[in-house]
Amino acid sequence: MKMQRTLFGTVMISLSMMIVFFIVIISVFWLFQSFVAYQHFDVSQYVSFYDYISNIPAPQMLLIVVFGMFLIGMMAKIISYQLKRSFARFHDAFASAIQKRELIDPRQFRFKEFANLSTLVNPLIEKIIFNEKQLQTIIDAQNSMILTRSHNKLLIVNRAFLEFFNVDSLKAFKTEHSCISEFFETDEEENFLSQNINGVHWVNYILRNPLETHKVKITKNSQTYIFSVDAKVTTLHRLYRVVITLTDISNIESERKILISDATTDALTKVSNRLKFETILEQQIELTNRYKNSFCLIMLDVDNFKKINDTYGHGVGDKVLIELASTIKNSIRKSDTIARWGGEEFVVILPHTKLVTGVKIAEKLRKKIEAIEIEGAPRFTCSFGISEYKRDQSIESFMHSVDTKLYEAKNSGKNCVVSA
Repeated sequence: MKMQRTLFGTVMISLSMMIVFFIVIISVFWLFQSFVAYQHFDVSQYVSFYDYISNIPAPQMLLIVVFGMFLIGMMAKIISYQLKRSFARFHDAFASAIQKRELIDPRQFRFKEFANLSTLVNPLIEKIIFNEKQLQTIIDAQNSMILTRSHNKLLIVNRAFLEFFNVDSLKAFKTEHSCISEFFETDEEENFLSQNINGVHWVNYILRNPLETHKVKITKNSQTYIFSVDAKVTTLHRLYRVVITLTDISNIESERKILISDATTDALTKVSNRLKFETILEQQIELTNRYKNSFCLIMLDVDNFKKINDTYGHGVGDKVLIELASTIKNSIRKSDTIARWGGEEFVVILPHTKLVTGVKIAEKLRKKIEAIEIEGAPRFTCSFGISEYKRDQSIESFMHSVDTKLYEAKNSGKNCVVSA
């Protein structure tokens, strides 16, 4: 093993060498002058070294001084170069150790100060390595997917993340994908996160809206998963880290949708029930008042339905209601809503529809219903009442106007459409 020197020792040796060199040069000049003196006068003309120095011609004295300064400058340059190299080597060794998560070898440095400094730094690096391994162990134990980002760059992911995307490492994932948001899917019925929400990156959107419930939809191997997403940010000086957690709530979401469907769907006809209708109607009225749109509401009732039940039985009556609901549902737009109002009464919401168009739609439905044929059941008809919503009209007033038109249709011979 090569011997290591200290910075202080190196500087002192260099200064000593400069002084020695300077004395040697002066001695050489002294000997040369003495030699010249002996040659010309056969006796030395200098009594002392000071006498010799004082009698040296000015150009020679200047030459000695310049040469001595040159030696000092060269030695200082050499020392500065050695220090720069040592600092640069330590800097590179430290950066490499942090990046590769390994300890610094003290033997690679020429000066003991840097070797000693590396022995002081190594325990800190070792602690960083241990803390990261401990953190990785903790997040790997979680069933949720966990990933750490810094300015749109993935830094750390856990075992659940790698297993879900079937990759061996984060590096393997990043060779094909830059961000997990590439897998996010949108849904017309659900408010799932996408890569950008109104121009805002999805991570920033979560951080700006911490009180909201954020969900993403990912389909993998033909199976759809729903995840709840949470993000927490940590900053220190110029360091910035975001820890994102994705928890699989697919089963919970499936059960939630079933419960919502059961609570808002008519059990017999499988269309929206009265509770769902009232919610949609309130939303439609709010949108209409805000954006000054138009919408119509149709209310229809099966003519002589009690007679069908009494004559053919409630089973046949149920078939009539089921077929009626199915016919209406398949005849209206996706944006329209059909709901069972109660008994043999149904309502249909027609967004962005003027009264003239709404009457045409109602008439079309009336003819389709009139043509329905059900085995074991009689032909039947329906009466229709329709109204267009007037801006800032109350729900009670609006529903009363539609209901009034339905009763007018009933009293006008049935199987007809009466509008406001």
